[in-house]
Amino acid sequence: MDTDDRGDDAIRLVVSFPKKMNLCMKGYADKYLRDTRIKPPYLILIFHIGKRDGLSQKELIDEVPYDKSYISTMVHDLIDLGLVYNDSSGKLHSLHLTDQGRDIFAMSRMMFELLDRNLFDVLTDEEKEVLAEIMRKLDDRADRIMESLTKG
Repeated sequence: MDTDDRGDDAIRLVVSFPKKMNLCMKGYADKYLRDTRIKPPYLILIFHIGKRDGLSQKELIDEVPYDKSYISTMVHDLIDLGLVYNDSSGKLHSLHLTDQGRDIFAMSRMMFELLDRNLFDVLTDEEKEVLAEIMRKLDDRADRIMESLTKG
């Protein structure tokens, strides 16, 4: 495989992998949460809110791979489902899980851990460390590219 083919393969994998991860997560949600009204994207929001109690919607927007309007819609859905409440004072809004939301958070953690185990069990510990370092570098690089594009 020549250098151009390796570059094309890397780009193809970087672009296609998130879709496959979403499909895996949807499959786990369908399997383990089929009797609930929980949609797979809700799990990501519940997971982030559960990890950082009091997270603002703006902070949530910075952390998850969805646009602002979609996140706003999902947050309202989660509030309507009784999984999240918004403790607002003035212009400050902070999102918290309800007791039912914490139950879903616990289930989502188990699902993410199961997905993590099943997905990464093909890698050695050393390969996992190398992959994490590569992903951090790519993440930092993408941040710098986005920053330069917004300046220019």
